[in-house]
Amino acid sequence: MKSFNYKKFEIPEEYVCSKCGKHHVRLYRQYQTFASAVELLCRSCALEDQKQEVPDSEFEHSIGWLVAAVPTEEGKTYWGYTSVPQDGVDWWNNLAKEGSV
Repeated sequence: MKSFNYKKFEIPEEYVCSKCGKHHVRLYRQYQTFASAVELLCRSCALEDQKQEVPDSEFEHSIGWLVAAVPTEEGKTYWGYTSVPQDGVDWWNNLAKEGSV
């Protein structure tokens, strides 16, 4: 993934649901998984994958064992679930929850 900027609300081209191809939406990833093995899933695909009807909380930062996929601005990896800087949290929270392909 290429580098990008949270404050400019840039969204990397590669930030796409690996199952349905949605982009410019919130994506989720497996918890405690190396970046090279991460599968990004949109909200709908994450709910289906985890056999849930709704996210775990109103903030929607996790769905079952999947967590918010917040890439580092360098584009080399994803922040740990409890280590995301506030600019990254704001960036992810401002992404659409759902979208079209």
